[in-house]
Amino acid sequence: MLAFKSEVAKIKHEVLREVARLALAGELAVQVDRLPRAFTDLGITRYRCCVYKERAILAERLKLALGFSPREVDPEERLGEIVVSRLPEHRLTAPVLDIIETACDRCPIDRYMVTDACRGCVAHFCVNACPKKAISIVGRRAYIDQEQCVECGRCSQACHFHAIVEVIRPCERSCPAGAVKPGPNRNSVIDFALCTACGTCITACPFGAISDKSQLVEVIGWLKAGERVMAALAPAVAGQFGPNVSLGQVAATLKEAGFSAVAEVACGADQVAKEEAREFRERIAKEGWMASSCCPAFVALIEKHYPDLVDHISQTPSPMVTLARRLKEADPECRVVFIGPCVAKKEEALAAGSGVSAVLTFAELAAFLDAQGLNPAETSAEEATIQGASPWGRGFAVSGGVAAAIQQELAAQGADVEFKPVRANGLEECKRYLTLARAGKLPGNFLEGMACIGGCVGGPATLVEAPQSARAVERFRHA
Repeated sequence: MLAFKSEVAKIKHEVLREVARLALAGELAVQVDRLPRAFTDLGITRYRCCVYKERAILAERLKLALGFSPREVDPEERLGEIVVSRLPEHRLTAPVLDIIETACDRCPIDRYMVTDACRGCVAHFCVNACPKKAISIVGRRAYIDQEQCVECGRCSQACHFHAIVEVIRPCERSCPAGAVKPGPNRNSVIDFALCTACGTCITACPFGAISDKSQLVEVIGWLKAGERVMAALAPAVAGQFGPNVSLGQVAATLKEAGFSAVAEVACGADQVAKEEAREFRERIAKEGWMASSCCPAFVALIEKHYPDLVDHISQTPSPMVTLARRLKEADPECRVVFIGPCVAKKEEALAAGSGVSAVLTFAELAAFLDAQGLNPAETSAEEATIQGASPWGRGFAVSGGVAAAIQQELAAQGADVEFKPVRANGLEECKRYLTLARAGKLPGNFLEGMACIGGCVGGPATLVEAPQSARAVERFRHA
């Protein structure tokens, strides 16, 4: 039985599972309109002001599960009509993230607030520290005039009781790209010109108001039609379905679920390590430093926030794209479905020539398997064979793994070049090192950028916490 990281994750799982169950049974068009009421009748959600708001939010979640953002369809259009009239010809489009406006709690947006810890002291350090005279004493307590406040934070720093606190919306605080902001009606909005699709806001929002569009129904359609669908498993799969579940068990379960074959994305990572090592040797003398291209959110950060550094990005495709192209070369008619912990991969896969037909997250895969009553922990590993990757390729899932693989490959190639990797763990560190690189002060010549803390194992769509997953990947590397 799955142990969910939050109640929001559990609700999303229930929605995806029921959509998958109905799609597999061919009853989606007939039954989907009944799901919001069915969920509330079962007590799956019970957190809003009334059952009608619960059902409205569930209807929006169902649209995302079908592959549509709420902005892409008429709010008055019934779910059943969407399935019949829109879904057959629908293809996922960017952006893949969106905010369910009804679910957004419109969190307070006054940046600094006076708490009950204020003692009405004699010193009034907060009053004296405010450059805009926005603070006064009312009823022996500090009061902030929000119309005058410029949110400099000096009052909070000056208060000896720490009675003035900084309040930032969880979604806004979580976004290193500064793409999530309060909108004109106090709802959060995403500025897609800044968004890297890293997905940190998805897990940060306590109300589950931010989510990603799913391709699960589309993949189920291919499987039901008898098409050759190849599953490309990211190395972060280690430990996702239990600490003792092997890659062979997961592969066997996927074949039982209808996939034609299963491949390790780490095999693509092995090839990427060879190509990036060669590319590094060719470019480094002229360009000074090179950035990895494996993490699409890191690449998007450079493209949108540091466009002057785009030329430093490695031209080698990511492991996902490298493997998908190889699979398509061997079987041009097959569908390649990447399965991993990453939301940004959904946008990367949309690029022309990626070779990737669809992307499913581990969370979506878990719901799909649950809908069929399949559990990798109960599957025999002997039922599936899969080409194994090297420990270095499997190590791409953790922070530092890409740099380690390239360093090992440079040694294997006998390269006479200095390799000084810088490991940026999370987008905040990526921004810091990119800023240094822009100033010509990067403390190295290869920047490995990972958008998620800990690497891919810390992705927004994982089933277990990053430290637990990282330990499983380490065991998996040497299995």
